[in-house]
Amino acid sequence: MKEIIAMHGWAGDSHQWADWEMIFKSCDWEWQTAERGYKDISPHTPKWNNNSNQVELKRVAICHSLGSHLIDKQVLESATHVVLINSFSRFIPIGKENRPVKLALNKMINSINTPNEATMLRKFHIKAHKPNDISIESVESNLLHISDSGRMRLKNDLELLINSDSLPIGINSYAKVLIVNSEKDYILADQTKAKLAEDLINYLEAPPKTIHLQEEGHFITKIKNIKKIKHWLEFDHAKNMV
Repeated sequence: MKEIIAMHGWAGDSHQWADWEMIFKSCDWEWQTAERGYKDISPHTPKWNNNSNQVELKRVAICHSLGSHLIDKQVLESATHVVLINSFSRFIPIGKENRPVKLALNKMINSINTPNEATMLRKFHIKAHKPNDISIESVESNLLHISDSGRMRLKNDLELLINSDSLPIGINSYAKVLIVNSEKDYILADQTKAKLAEDLINYLEAPPKTIHLQEEGHFITKIKNIKKIKHWLEFDHAKNMV
């Protein structure tokens, strides 16, 4: 049996996994998406369908960005494989890059539930997809139907991101972990990526593997790159992937 639970990141939603779900389901993977519920989609916390400890069982947690800190800890604890897409242990880098990042994040928090909210979210989504284009329709759809409770989650989760300073709680030290880094990610600092790798190396029983994706931003948009990740999951630590 092989199944996946995917968790989106800050200001995202479960719809971002549509291409992933189609590709994995076509190869007989069971697929579920977690939903934080920022917009008009009800929050949803899926559980594993298969909880036995069979050797051939794969329970894969795929997390994008802050999603690794938002995913249900019990799901993470039971995952045999973890894919961390443009993720982090500590988001704010230490050193000279610290202050401007903090200022930008605090400005984002202060924009929530104000007339500047839509502009802030619009800029974030464009920057998160850069260097790839995002349609005007997609940008605007991310601004629609944000509820009062959704705004509270946006604010709380941004504070969680600001205060992050360690690995997500619940990662199984025996899990096989794949780090997926986009080479043109305009959201994560290089130091942030390096810190995640360092923390995982110190924590895991087996060191993580890393894929570097060219011409991708914070969001993974290209079908060929989704298939690369699927290949790693189906063949574990394929040597040609790193």
